[in-house]
Amino acid sequence: MLEMVLPNSHALAVMALIFLALLMFTRENIPLQTTSLLVLVALTVGFTLFPFEADGEVLQPSEFFLGFGHKALVAVSALMIVGQGLIRTGALEPVGRFLAKLWRRGPAISLLFTILITAVLSAFINNTPIVAAMLPVVTDLGKRTGISTSQFFLPLSYAAVLGGMCSTIGTSTNLLVNSKIEEAGGEPLGFLEPGIV
Repeated sequence: MLEMVLPNSHALAVMALIFLALLMFTRENIPLQTTSLLVLVALTVGFTLFPFEADGEVLQPSEFFLGFGHKALVAVSALMIVGQGLIRTGALEPVGRFLAKLWRRGPAISLLFTILITAVLSAFINNTPIVAAMLPVVTDLGKRTGISTSQFFLPLSYAAVLGGMCSTIGTSTNLLVNSKIEEAGGEPLGFLEPGIV
């Protein structure tokens, strides 16, 4: 028979901190950056004042910051910056204009082009910013053509997920899996290997 183990005081404190962080994230008057920084400070100070010991080893508060140097996190952050740059600079506006012309001629073929463009871009840039960049394009196309855009959001999302799974940088999941393969001593995946396999 399995014995039930209750969480220790450190686990309860971290769960309370998570609940508090989620509550603070919902507040519009508190910036997300402030909440994130407060959580890091609370974890560091809390584990400095009340050290956690397991199997004879003490968890050092500095270990909370080691994850920020992980190459998968750095790569995801860099890809998010590139995606946000595409949105802010309007680099995808020509794509939107091209799709708008297609939508006037035939909505079915233009939806196919929208899905294909989203899938291809998602393979080479993280798929989350691609969806964020394509949503305004699809919304604008819906307004111009009078077609409800809500029916196109799910195919757009599926295309981004499918495209993102075709390369090692298309989705953060592939980046993490690739880094774990390397850490385990295996040979890392090639750039397009997830899509080929």
